[in-house]
Amino acid sequence: MKKAIVFFVMLIAGLIVTEQAVDILTTRGRGEAIYKMGMLIPAQDFYLYLYGSIFLLLGILLILSPLLFKKSFIAKKSV
Repeated sequence: MKKAIVFFVMLIAGLIVTEQAVDILTTRGRGEAIYKMGMLIPAQDFYLYLYGSIFLLLGILLILSPLLFKKSFIAKKSV
């Protein structure tokens, strides 16, 4: 039961972070700052691409981590 709860929490957190990353990457306003995930991000191309890419990678990692943990648990049981 605990594994299922952890799986869904990680999946939901990954989806939220990924959604924020897409929102940062598609921001059109320049010259002002945007507030995302508790951070004030300058709305300049470099920072938007940097933070958007980092959040995107973090979101993908959060989504895939339960699957990777599941595979490692299966591998440990079979050994």
